[in-house]
Amino acid sequence: MLSGKGLKFRFVTITSKEKICILDKPDCNPFACPRAAGHLDRVNDAVYDLLTNEETITRPLIEKYAEKHNVCPFEMTLDVATWADAVVCDYNYVFDPTVALKRFFGEEKKTDMVFLIDEAHNLTERAREMYSQTLIKEDFLAVKRAIKGKDAKLERALDSCNASFLMLKRQCEDFQVWDNLEELQPRLLRLLGIFEDFLDENRTPPESKDLVMNLYFDLRAFLNIYELIDDDYRIYTDYTQDGSFRLKLLCMEPKRLLKQRMALGRAGVLFSATLLPIRYYKDQLGGEEDDYAIYVPSPFDTKKRLLMVGNDVSTKYTRRNRTEYEKIANYVNVFTGKVGNYFVFFPSYQMLNDTAEVLKEVLEKELEKESVRIYTQTSGMTEPEKEAFLEVFETNPSCRNIGLCVMGGIFGEGIDLKEDRLIGTVIVGTGLPMVCNEKELFRTYFEEKLGTGFEYAYLYPGMNKVMQSAGRVIRTTEDVGAILLLDERFLQKQYQSLFPREWFPFETVNLDGLEDKLRDFWKGNENG
Repeated sequence: MLSGKGLKFRFVTITSKEKICILDKPDCNPFACPRAAGHLDRVNDAVYDLLTNEETITRPLIEKYAEKHNVCPFEMTLDVATWADAVVCDYNYVFDPTVALKRFFGEEKKTDMVFLIDEAHNLTERAREMYSQTLIKEDFLAVKRAIKGKDAKLERALDSCNASFLMLKRQCEDFQVWDNLEELQPRLLRLLGIFEDFLDENRTPPESKDLVMNLYFDLRAFLNIYELIDDDYRIYTDYTQDGSFRLKLLCMEPKRLLKQRMALGRAGVLFSATLLPIRYYKDQLGGEEDDYAIYVPSPFDTKKRLLMVGNDVSTKYTRRNRTEYEKIANYVNVFTGKVGNYFVFFPSYQMLNDTAEVLKEVLEKELEKESVRIYTQTSGMTEPEKEAFLEVFETNPSCRNIGLCVMGGIFGEGIDLKEDRLIGTVIVGTGLPMVCNEKELFRTYFEEKLGTGFEYAYLYPGMNKVMQSAGRVIRTTEDVGAILLLDERFLQKQYQSLFPREWFPFETVNLDGLEDKLRDFWKGNENG
């Protein structure tokens, strides 16, 4: 928009190495990549050519000029970034201690950079992941087997670390929190030094390269994070689903480290449609009490949106059974009665799949006539699979298209199905994370520190997923749509206190009155 008014502003978008690499799997060895040999001799010409001819530097342009000059598109992007007025990139290029751009942050000095952070509600959890690190005991034994006979010194160092892991394992029946790693950490440091000598001498068996390198990078990242540990960390051991023994450095709250990073710039502006409650996000994202917080009223006409809460459904773990699934399926059937595109969001894949079976029974006749079609999100969908899923939800649909999705997943935020590509969303449950050892660690930590254990560990993250899922429906001022929240807990003050202002007033419904509410709404928006 600004460029259209005459702004001269060069910006570049960084695409990850995995996505932009010309190989199926990145390998910067000149023997594997035809562009690696001589890259440095050619890249300056490539960058100059691009900068003198383009301003809006997108992935297709990077790929075009990289191919023209036979250079690595990812490395070229990083070189171009130093000449740009703005860089559009993922959080990790700024905040992740392992992959942050050394070109901008290597000297750890204050600069004139301004950080504009979109979808900032995600940064809390993402930052916790960036500032946490894990080691698996079995990886040390696997690497020892892989390099057997290649380096006796490295084998002994791996054995020494494994022995320390074994001592921890003997004291960990299921889940164990530790004060420190006084014995293990020096052994890991020694192993890292020996590891680097081994890699410098290039003695890694080719067939074991990935295995060896993965442990080396995990080890280096683990020790880097260990240097950051303060009172806002916990150290624990437990077992993975396949029975492997895991040691984790868990960042409980990232605000100290985020604040340090943002202090390298001139200012930071964090924005999202769901930064509620603002005090929680300001606290966790490193804000100060006197930092400005602005709530912008929604530009959308509330008459074009119907928000309802079902008062007779529960998704509590103790209530998840056939009876509740049938109730949910009947709600979905009535809610999607009008021809159009709909999403139904669930708190987990397990509940999605269990309810889907019942829903198919309820809609059996309509499915046979193809007046209804059901599409189900699956775990680990690829980018092409995601695109194919979304393409189903076209404008002017001829039948009822129902997409069953998971809250907080790839369809729960960041997608724009405008106009009648999506006219209704059902949100099943409050989005609370499943109770597990790690979540309970968060709950205990924040309860002791702030008296907000349940809120910080479960309630706020869960309700953010709910709000993001609901936000898929109304994307423009012309959109018309209905939202149905299915869980009796949404009628409690604790949950309603987190509703955005524009969610009031809402309609409380049961299955008997749902059809009438929808009929009146759609009739009132016939020209919408």
